[in-house]
Amino acid sequence: AALRAGTALGVLERVEIANMHVQTAQREERLSQTSDVERTTDVVVVVSGEGNRRLFESLGAAALVEGGETMNPSTDEILDGIDRTRAPEAVVLANNPNVIMAAEQAARLAKKPVRVIPSRSLTAGLAAMVGFEGARTAEENAAEMESLLADVSTGAVTVASRTVDVDGMQVARGAYLGLVDGDAIAGGTTFDAVASSVVDQLLAEPRDVLTLITGADEPELGSLLARLAEHYPEIELEVHPGGQPHYPLLLSAE
Repeated sequence: AALRAGTALGVLERVEIANMHVQTAQREERLSQTSDVERTTDVVVVVSGEGNRRLFESLGAAALVEGGETMNPSTDEILDGIDRTRAPEAVVLANNPNVIMAAEQAARLAKKPVRVIPSRSLTAGLAAMVGFEGARTAEENAAEMESLLADVSTGAVTVASRTVDVDGMQVARGAYLGLVDGDAIAGGTTFDAVASSVVDQLLAEPRDVLTLITGADEPELGSLLARLAEHYPEIELEVHPGGQPHYPLLLSAE
């Protein structure tokens, strides 16, 4: 209702929606667990974007490996992240399909037990991170975090770096391209239209939570948020500034 009232008067920018009471309670619980229980496992996260770094740190990440523009750190960089953790075991969130192999190689070279979580996007990694508990072993954490990945569908809006064919339609280089679970599903010159197509496909089956992570080229979300409020009034919505390159918007539905 507040979004509808705001968009009726003008353009909304840099919207962030979160239940701060829940966030505070979760943070206090995590801090309590960390102080009262000896930590068995730490998390190493491959990440890009200052906002995303803060998100993973707030959820308990112990070491961050900068993914950079290409989101492809080397095996040595991931191994260095593992070495920087203090717990006797570790899990690594890859957060990109191109990183999984390097992360697994680093896990084999590490001096401690390491499990790699094959998360294929930052939003998937965030969903998996919610299941992490430092008191559990890496094996136990991997089982829980991978089970959460199975229940997450991810989407993205990027800019096509080359001409792409989507269901027989040509999406020109420089146009917006919508992806769901890595597959191109929509394209066009209008951000709102492409983003709406991605949202509709993500929410085609019953979902409880939709998360939006804005990129370095932060889009104006007023129209999209107003549409969400109108068509999906019962969905729990989280919006965070991520700052990742190349993807104006990342999405996940759980």
